[in-house]
Amino acid sequence: MEFVAHRAGNSIERVRLAGERADLIELDVHLDAGDSLEVRHGKILWPTQLIGRRRRLWEKWHVLPADTPTPAVEEILAAADSSTVLWFDLKGVSRQLPRRLVRVIGERRPVTVSSKSWWLLRPLTSLDGVRTMRSAGNRLELALLLWLPSRTRLDGAVVHRRLLTDTIIGRLRQRGQLFTWAVDSQQDIDWLRGHGVSGVIVDDLALVPRCH
Repeated sequence: MEFVAHRAGNSIERVRLAGERADLIELDVHLDAGDSLEVRHGKILWPTQLIGRRRRLWEKWHVLPADTPTPAVEEILAAADSSTVLWFDLKGVSRQLPRRLVRVIGERRPVTVSSKSWWLLRPLTSLDGVRTMRSAGNRLELALLLWLPSRTRLDGAVVHRRLLTDTIIGRLRQRGQLFTWAVDSQQDIDWLRGHGVSGVIVDDLALVPRCH
């Protein structure tokens, strides 16, 4: 089982710490208005993006501080050890996002790339050392994941923990690797491991064993 540090790559300080413990470091990537790759989980509060540098971010029903860091992907790459394996979660819908990511990461391999905008993964599937994962966070996305045929061969899926049952896990494992996020206990990790789940995405690094 692989252990992924959830959002640890969104911070220069945390990517260094988490890189010593987890198998992969996840970061959320947006394409900003200037065609640069910005690392953040928060969404832009409309219409503050029209006010230039005075834009504000929000997350889970609250506005984030005005000085919330939003590093560039290049800054995270520079801060992470060369042996740290990164997991890029692509946010948004622009087809320029995966192309820009490929240019920025250069020859750094292996990497994992996921997105809820599944069409963004298509340009990445033919690249050596790039694992592509469809993401599903609600029941509608899961239903589409299970029933819609894929035009592109992907490596697997990453699905929210609350959506996984014995049956769903069995069906998804037939399609490739299966990762899940929002895992918050050792008991849950043991259950998922016993059902053949490939990896877990955790916020608490204490859940990552020293040797695994």
